[in-house]
Amino acid sequence: MSRHVLAHGRHAATRRHPAKHGHHAPHKTIETNPKSHATGSKLPVQSHTFVDPHFPFQPLPTPTGPAPYRFDLSQLLHADEVAKITAAAKLVFHTVGDTGDERGKEMDFVATMLTDDYDNSPDGAVPAFFYHLGDVVYFAGDIDTYGETFYETYADYPGLIVAIAGNHDCQPDDPQDGPVDPNKKPLDGWVQNFMSTDPTQLGSLKTNSNRTQMDLPNLYWTFTTPLATIIGLFSNVGETEAEIHQDQIDWFRAELTAADPAKALIVTIHHPPFSGDSEHSGSTVAEQILFDSFAATNVYLHLILSGHVHNYQRFTVQQTVPNGTAAIACVVAGNGGYSKLSHLETVNGDYPTAPLKLTDTLQLEQYDQQNYGFLRFEVTKQSITGTYASAPYAETQPPQTSVVDHFTIDLASRTVTTG
Repeated sequence: MSRHVLAHGRHAATRRHPAKHGHHAPHKTIETNPKSHATGSKLPVQSHTFVDPHFPFQPLPTPTGPAPYRFDLSQLLHADEVAKITAAAKLVFHTVGDTGDERGKEMDFVATMLTDDYDNSPDGAVPAFFYHLGDVVYFAGDIDTYGETFYETYADYPGLIVAIAGNHDCQPDDPQDGPVDPNKKPLDGWVQNFMSTDPTQLGSLKTNSNRTQMDLPNLYWTFTTPLATIIGLFSNVGETEAEIHQDQIDWFRAELTAADPAKALIVTIHHPPFSGDSEHSGSTVAEQILFDSFAATNVYLHLILSGHVHNYQRFTVQQTVPNGTAAIACVVAGNGGYSKLSHLETVNGDYPTAPLKLTDTLQLEQYDQQNYGFLRFEVTKQSITGTYASAPYAETQPPQTSVVDHFTIDLASRTVTTG
């Protein structure tokens, strides 16, 4: 057992339970925004060809907590741990998505990298949690695969794990892949393991993991912490485009308005607004909903985190705001264990060289399409510092991890610098 588990005494049985119940408003759809930051890009970062979704919009489960679906860090960690974070004025956390592919051992490889980073963190800089960016379990979020692809994979990871759901977490059984379970409901595996009404319950009795289930209040939810507000959106089942209905958009705008302006503001969404890869591409719907909401509320965040695409990419968006310009970092981190990495589109026959200015408002800062990796964030009252580390996959050797990208977001000036 890690020294940090002993030092911090993390045990879900002593955590507080959130209140129960909640309701959804009726769903409505919206039109695609033609005013994209990606317009005219020399590297295509959004698909120009609409592909009919393989599955229709999946209905959302009933929330287990009250609106507006907030979950505080004090519900996750012991009071003394939260007090230390507050006193030190520094919050550290891990993040990556697309982890649970049982076809290979890549998911275990990334879990080892995360565990090593946790165990080697100095006192005062230990990650408070791992924020998963969706697609916890492939390919259809099955309950019976959580033991092997989540609980066993992270049996040695000392920290607690929260998440947003990805498109594969809510995907129905596909008859092309085999028999369809008539009792399966959309998202039932994710709900059982991340929206549990009993967070003291072990997630799996078939593994050596002592990790308990998580009691998040809803599929989309806001994580409040002493130094950052993290708003998690749910973008449904589409393979190419996000699909978010009006009830969630209204909630999102209200949460933007309610966020403490003195803290870092982060939004997570599984489908990225921008991606230069040749398989998924960025979502025009995700971009529209995000940036229209910022303009409508006059609230501009600092960082957007996404998964879905199986590599690492970091973009900077320059957004016009009432007092000038705000730089928003848009990060794709979906190389968390899916057994096949995605590659970027080529430009004149070659992969792009970063940094690459794509439009007047959009720039590709860095990417990694060769290796598996993860992000480590350190949030203070002044800045968000992101460190992306990765390693070439080796099935029989420990990860040889190195830092590939390092960037700082200044909260006051709303600038992003690399270095």
